[in-house]
Amino acid sequence: MRGRQKATGWKVPLLFCGAILVIVGLGALWRTPPAPPPELPEALTAKARALAIDLDTPEGRPWKERIVSAASGFVAPEVKTQRLGAVAAEAVAAGRLDAACAAAVQAPDEAGRDAAFAGIFAAAARECATLPWAVFAVHGLRNPERAKALARKLTSRWEACGEGQPSGQGEVQPTPPASR
Repeated sequence: MRGRQKATGWKVPLLFCGAILVIVGLGALWRTPPAPPPELPEALTAKARALAIDLDTPEGRPWKERIVSAASGFVAPEVKTQRLGAVAAEAVAAGRLDAACAAAVQAPDEAGRDAAFAGIFAAAARECATLPWAVFAVHGLRNPERAKALARKLTSRWEACGEGQPSGQGEVQPTPPASR
């Protein structure tokens, strides 16, 4: 009969996992938390919350497929960011700000992500009806100074549209011509 045998095969992986958890925990403690998003008018933020990004509709499926295709594959993060930025730019040109936001948020490179969201902001700030999409762009920026600057522009644009003032004090809208 054999003597006592020790089962030691489980100790090494357990110690390795414990060491990794300690390293990850210490890294989380030293990491600085992200800056809070800049303040925006509550009415504008409420309108942005009411928007939905639905790419499962027949019109949205091609955009969803393009976004998934651009974000997948074993390529460098810069290449993925470039592909997603191109999809976002095409979506902005087509007037699909929802698809543009969905593509931009997938970009792994911060500079490329910020550039895509800046393009979305520029397109959304053109018309009063699309201003809530600019909220997504401001909140998607990783550069806090740039986000604050765009938040100020967005707030002034919101007020210029007459949305940020009590009723009756906004811009005077021209009356539509009488239909014949």
